[in-house]
Amino acid sequence: MNIELTTLSETAPLEVLDLEVTTRPVAGRSSLLVRLLCRRGLQDNHLKMPPLSWFDASQLQRFSQELAAAEYPDTVATTLVDAGIQLTGSVRRVAGRWTSGRTIRIEPLPNSAHRFTPFTIHASHLDVRTYSRKLYNRLWEVFTRG
Repeated sequence: MNIELTTLSETAPLEVLDLEVTTRPVAGRSSLLVRLLCRRGLQDNHLKMPPLSWFDASQLQRFSQELAAAEYPDTVATTLVDAGIQLTGSVRRVAGRWTSGRTIRIEPLPNSAHRFTPFTIHASHLDVRTYSRKLYNRLWEVFTRG
């Protein structure tokens, strides 16, 4: 997958090699860590998500599926309450023309315990679809392993 990551101070193209989902116990319950494994490691701090509950992970996967299938002027949004994240996705507009690209804005909720710098990801609808399938498969693997 090829994505473009935009923060307040920089824009960097990243080649996403894979998606990693691991589980770890936090406060007596299982939390999931979702991480994009990239060829360039400099932007890893921007790509770390707070631990997700199983519900948040399923919401993230549903959001990805809906965004991959979205057409102009659709906008897809979801709130990952347990993680304190707001996701907003839309069909990308470049130079006044609507494209098959997607834009995803990731920002912390105002009352989130996990503060981070908001960032934007630009990707093609095929890359979003690939990410959605990988996320589903990785969540299923972690669920069945226990």
